[in-house]
Amino acid sequence: MKRLASVLLFLGIAVLVFGSVILYMEKAARQRANDVASTRFIRVYTDMPADFIQTVGQAFARKEKINIVVVPLTTRQILDSTLRSDNMGDVVITSQEVLQQLSEKKELAPYSSPASDTVMHQYRAENDTWTGIWIDPVVFAVNRDFYAENPDYIYTWDNVVTSPMTRLSVTDFVSSSEAEDLLYSMSERFGEDGAIGRLAYAGTHIVQYGKFLSTPARMVAMDKADIGISSFNEVMRVKNEHLPIAVVYPDDGQPWYLYGIGIFSDAAHKPDARRFVDWLLTGKTLDKAMNASDTYYLSTNELRRDKDERGHLLSLWNLKKVFVKTGRDSLKKRWVTQVRFARDTE
Repeated sequence: MKRLASVLLFLGIAVLVFGSVILYMEKAARQRANDVASTRFIRVYTDMPADFIQTVGQAFARKEKINIVVVPLTTRQILDSTLRSDNMGDVVITSQEVLQQLSEKKELAPYSSPASDTVMHQYRAENDTWTGIWIDPVVFAVNRDFYAENPDYIYTWDNVVTSPMTRLSVTDFVSSSEAEDLLYSMSERFGEDGAIGRLAYAGTHIVQYGKFLSTPARMVAMDKADIGISSFNEVMRVKNEHLPIAVVYPDDGQPWYLYGIGIFSDAAHKPDARRFVDWLLTGKTLDKAMNASDTYYLSTNELRRDKDERGHLLSLWNLKKVFVKTGRDSLKKRWVTQVRFARDTE
């Protein structure tokens, strides 16, 4: 019996030791896997707010175990590789115009997937070198009192710009690329003469041109204007400060500004970069990331979910957005001389 007890005791100890060794090896293997995962990263160039892209990147890292290194650059640095301190970017997140220029310079690699294929054609490159991820529509920020006192007001572009008793506020068209894009979009929609004519009429009852994208919405909230023409992102920021404005989508459609993503042709981490692109187009956690950074862009794959004050859905303009520098410069010059400072030159 003593011998049997000794054998059983030995076997028990051996099983415990063997089990401990197996557990240790499994733990070590998991740790090695985690260490490998933690060293995986992609480098993101962007001229968008770095804190916003960083918040988005952190959400991706938690989900996919791939770190995002955000490299803030100016638009000029993105377009001119000689101005960068390094040329090790994997992806770039920027405006449609910049992505188009990078594509023309053959700096972006084509990439298509089931996630990108669901994005409407006007929001992505025909050659798959970039894909739109966020849209910022242009909408009307309406003063609460004005909205309540004018229930039959017609919120079309023509009515808003030609109603002389309506106090308007709009961002100066030469103050930012987003504001300039609205000018070009109106020209594509109404024709150059049509756009200049409408803006000239609007100029007679614009109370102030803003230097910042948020100015029109804030002017409306302060009762210094009845209607502000601004981006959805800026209007929602002001509204979420609990200021008295209503978000109204123009009845005859909305211009829009597009942000997208492209993978550099010489990217060192292409497989992980592709995973990031697909995640941006399908990741439900993006809403939390946007709210955390007070950002309210609309996903190119979920455009119709947000309704305005009247329960209306977005109806974005069908724009080609062909960016030709000479044509843009000519249009901008016409606006400056015939609208913005027309009174000064008469």
